[in-house]
Amino acid sequence: MPLVMKISEETIKKATGQFDLETVYKLSMQQMGLKRIEGLTLCPNLTELDLSHNNITRIEGLDALDELKRLKIADNQIERIENVSLLNSLETLHLEGNKISNLDEVQMLSKLPCLRHLSFQTSSSELRNPVCDHPGYYPAVRRMLPLLDSLDGERTVLADAAVPQVTPLENLMLPTPIPWIKDYSFETDAPSKLPPLEGVQAFDEALTDCKRLSARAQSLIDDYKQIPSK
Repeated sequence: MPLVMKISEETIKKATGQFDLETVYKLSMQQMGLKRIEGLTLCPNLTELDLSHNNITRIEGLDALDELKRLKIADNQIERIENVSLLNSLETLHLEGNKISNLDEVQMLSKLPCLRHLSFQTSSSELRNPVCDHPGYYPAVRRMLPLLDSLDGERTVLADAAVPQVTPLENLMLPTPIPWIKDYSFETDAPSKLPPLEGVQAFDEALTDCKRLSARAQSLIDDYKQIPSK
């Protein structure tokens, strides 16, 4: 039977090796059989707290942690998101592997002004919450928490990037091509806007330029075809 412990002055000192608990900034108490979050008023300056892999059923006992920036309570027995409204400095929250099933619970996190990173499941889905199976999970969380930088380890900026809107190829309007040598005259005595072509060499140069432009135009059309349409 696993040892069941409590968060107390003694267990905090044992976990951190420090005796002045006001100077404890990081506390990790994983896999210790914890059932409750308590006793943390002894460490008012905590910035990181890891209580993963325990048997905690409720989020509580965090009100005194004004400086807390990172909270990990993954792989516990938590069903609701509660008692977090005073965590004004919290930037990162790991909740993967709990029992949260209602999307409405996420709304509680909208009160946290600094929250930027949130996890309800691991990238491998090894640890997840039932809420992740909701068909509207991702867009709903993003709508309720628009300031998130990452959700479940994925950067929201990349996930939200839309496919560029392009005009379908069949609707592409190209200008009517203008003949390259339309203003040249092959007759030395005929009027023209440009000097007449002088001999075969000049004609070959003009023809080569036409071929280059044609190849360039074809290349642009081929590139356009590669752009995915939505």
